Amino acid sequence: MRIAFDLDNTLIRNNYPFPLEQPRWPLLARVLGGEGLRQGIVQAASFCRAQDWEVWVYTTSYRSTWHIRRLFWLHGIWLDGVVNQQRHNREVQARCTKHPPTFRIDLLVDDSEGVRLEGERHGFRVVVISPGYLDWVAAVRAAVRPGSVESFGVSQNP
Repeated sequence: MRIAFDLDNTLIRNNYPFPLEQPRWPLLARVLGGEGLRQGIVQAASFCRAQDWEVWVYTTSYRSTWHIRRLFWLHGIWLDGVVNQQRHNREVQARCTKHPPTFRIDLLVDDSEGVRLEGERHGFRVVVISPGYLDWVAAVRAAVRPGSVESFGVSQNP
């Protein structure tokens, strides 16, 4: 299984002050600069790895693949794949903001209700996690559990 996480307002603060994860290498993170990741991403990635799932990022930002991989590496997370806006523009044929099936991604974790609606229209699974929702890791776990119908206060589509 492949699970992908959005960045802006899902894992990276933009307009929402959610708690941040402490980097595995704080001194290096300070020297290299960069953005912080949402508290719980290390736990979520570890859970996915324990299930033998691939962990990806799917973002509409123009951050470079190298920048995104470095950001996660500073938190001790190795990414199996990255889809940024440049890659999306090159490889996606469907007319939508994001199209996980192009990259064989089974579940997308995003903050956008619009992406959820595109998922319904184009037949891919999205779990919407609002930036203010603190127990988002439990929502991700529930979404990937077979037969789960719990939403933990977030929107889901099949």
